[in-house]
Amino acid sequence: MKVLSPSASRICDIALVHFAERGYDASSLNEIAVVAGMRKPSLYAHFKSKDDLFNAVLNLALATERHYIEEMFGSVPANDDEPGKLYTDNLSNRYESSAALRFLLRTAFFPPSELKASVTSGFEAYLDRLRERFGASLENRYPALSANEISMFQDAYIAVIDSLHVELIYCSEGTYCRRLTALWRILGDSLSLAVGNVAHE
Repeated sequence: MKVLSPSASRICDIALVHFAERGYDASSLNEIAVVAGMRKPSLYAHFKSKDDLFNAVLNLALATERHYIEEMFGSVPANDDEPGKLYTDNLSNRYESSAALRFLLRTAFFPPSELKASVTSGFEAYLDRLRERFGASLENRYPALSANEISMFQDAYIAVIDSLHVELIYCSEGTYCRRLTALWRILGDSLSLAVGNVAHE
């Protein structure tokens, strides 16, 4: 990610909220420039096109949410019995408070056709990092689990995250909470069973 000037960074911060709320097609560079306190030609001094600005915002959002992943997984003790749960428990609040996550989800579900490749690769990298951190947490907490079992639980965890992302966009808070509880119960019970089986072998 290239280093941005203070003015370009401010434009990106404003555009992040704008794109998160309106999406790519309904966003206006003129409106972003006005909120940034400049004329549209001045915005073009920093970003050559709407696509250029959008890609800069995408990189900003990905960096922000990757940093959040590191914070969430880094703050959990190695002996935690529910690896990955802190992240899922805080996901709804994160969605409400983070324009970066709202932007990422809106963009991942409704990518601009001409930017779909960069959106897809960026979002997959975000999910891959979640998968890696969850897998590392499992290895630390349950070293007796095989690599195949850890890989299976990593895939299940990302399926839970994917499902929760859909709920955040389309469902009410009550529905989201019910499904989070149900999904985590199934994942947690399966993990407990796998750990118990290893212990009895």
